[in-house]
Amino acid sequence: MNDHFDAPKGNFRGHDRQSVWTQEPDPELTEVGPGTPCGEYLRRFWMPVAMTDQVGDLPYRLRILGEDLVLFREKKEGKLGLTHLHCCHRNMSLEFGIVEEGGIRCSYHGWKYGLDGTILETPCEPPASQVKKKACLGAYPVIEYKGLAFAFMGPAEAQPPFPVMDTFDDEGDELAPYLIKSPCNWLQVMENAWDPFHVVYLHTLAVRSQFIDAFAEMPMIEFHDSATGDFYTNVRRVDDIVWIRIHDHMLPSFTQNGGHFPVPDGSRYFGRCGLSRWITPIDDTNTMVIAWRHFRDAYANDDPKGLTDKSKVGFGKTDFYGQDPDRPYEMRQRDPGDYDAWVSQGPRNIHSRENLSFTDRGVAKARRLLRNAIRALQNGERPAQPTDGFADQIIPTYAGDTMLRIPVQEGRDDGAVLKEISHQVAEIYKSGDHLQGDERKTFIKDALKKYEASWS
Repeated sequence: MNDHFDAPKGNFRGHDRQSVWTQEPDPELTEVGPGTPCGEYLRRFWMPVAMTDQVGDLPYRLRILGEDLVLFREKKEGKLGLTHLHCCHRNMSLEFGIVEEGGIRCSYHGWKYGLDGTILETPCEPPASQVKKKACLGAYPVIEYKGLAFAFMGPAEAQPPFPVMDTFDDEGDELAPYLIKSPCNWLQVMENAWDPFHVVYLHTLAVRSQFIDAFAEMPMIEFHDSATGDFYTNVRRVDDIVWIRIHDHMLPSFTQNGGHFPVPDGSRYFGRCGLSRWITPIDDTNTMVIAWRHFRDAYANDDPKGLTDKSKVGFGKTDFYGQDPDRPYEMRQRDPGDYDAWVSQGPRNIHSRENLSFTDRGVAKARRLLRNAIRALQNGERPAQPTDGFADQIIPTYAGDTMLRIPVQEGRDDGAVLKEISHQVAEIYKSGDHLQGDERKTFIKDALKKYEASWS
């Protein structure tokens, strides 16, 4: 008996596309180790490296930007130290060191180091030994702030002021830190925040509404320059409500977004962010998301259905779907989230295989800004910092949700109306940059109410 099969017909081009498997990642944007262009650029900024509750009475080993380090809390004043992992005497790992007052001691021969890496004691050396004057341990300055440890890993003379955003210390706002690791390059995690259109499909239409149903509406996206970087307005119409959702972006990897579960059913003015997030590279193929979730006294405005849960926020976890691998593989296949999107691109995404389109404007812009900044540093230019122009001041940000009751305008194209509103709201936000604290909030809210009333 002879079986007969009809060969599948179609435009099969697998053989013609075999060259994709020999293409390489973009080293300029993805290599982060010491001496690499991107690595040197990233080292010019304060970056979070750990949650402080990870650091107990023992040294905590970690890897940041391709460097093996140890984080510890000295016993006199409880200050954090961050040093190279290996003792500069005989290279024993200081993860087995002895934490003491003022520093850490290697358990091999007793060399003790201060927080800045200075050799304080060499007990096995003769009194006349000059080794303390000739050697030192690599160390980096650390700032502990609201449950996170921030480090500056660049040249000492290039250390910028520590940036404090207006969302870091807002009255009635509790910051809950979390840290989640991903086995992939930092850029593909960072770019996710520059891609507002994935929210429509991945988070809403692909399988189910992972956040809120209103995210299924295709938004109008407009990008805006600010004094500290970039933000975009993400505008949707929901009946008579024009919902303007704003995300902050500051190079190299800081982003803030709106609330996670808001319902656009009434006017709201200058609602603030639900997430402040950094992407910290571990090395070329491993990354940490380090962030604060925001829980406010009036959080019911962002979460009328009670979907937030502070108890689920911490090391390796957060309270919104799809940010980590702690789901059965079948569930990840049937209902993928952000983690699955960026990790499945591979350890280092190969950009030459992509076909960027109109909805990838944000990703293209992020890469362009980053590439230009990296090259500028290579040419001797100082990288722009969030604190530029805001010396000794709290830095104004924009992220959050504004909802204005503006009906469809008879005789006008609604797309043109939404675009106009997005630009006007962006200008209202920026017009308050010269103010601080409650004065800025009141100024922006009053201006938004007046603008909303002008459409009546």
